[in-house]
Amino acid sequence: MKEIIPTERHETVRQEIVKLLQERSLAANALSKITRKPEKEIYSHLEQIKKSGALVIIPAECSDCGFKFKDRDRANKPSKCPKCKGTFITPPLFTMIGC
Repeated sequence: MKEIIPTERHETVRQEIVKLLQERSLAANALSKITRKPEKEIYSHLEQIKKSGALVIIPAECSDCGFKFKDRDRANKPSKCPKCKGTFITPPLFTMIGC
C-alpha cells in the first residue's frame, strides 16, 4: 500500500482561502479542489471569514427560472429553488474586498 504523505503548508487553510479569494472569485467546490480539503470544511472556513466583513458572496442562482438567492445568509449552496422548486442551482461565488 502506498504511503500518504500530507502536503506541506506554510499557511493555514483559512489563510490560503483568503489569499485565493483576493486573486479571483471562486466557488466552494473549486476552493475544495485547490486546497485539497472537503467542501464541508471549506464552508466552515467561509462562515468564519464572513465574520470579518471582507467576504463578498455572489449569490447562487436557479438555472431553471433565474431566481437569485440574494437574501440568503449562509455560505453553502441551496438545495432547491423556493420559486420553481428546481434543483439545478449554480453555486455562490466568493471573493474578498478591502484586504
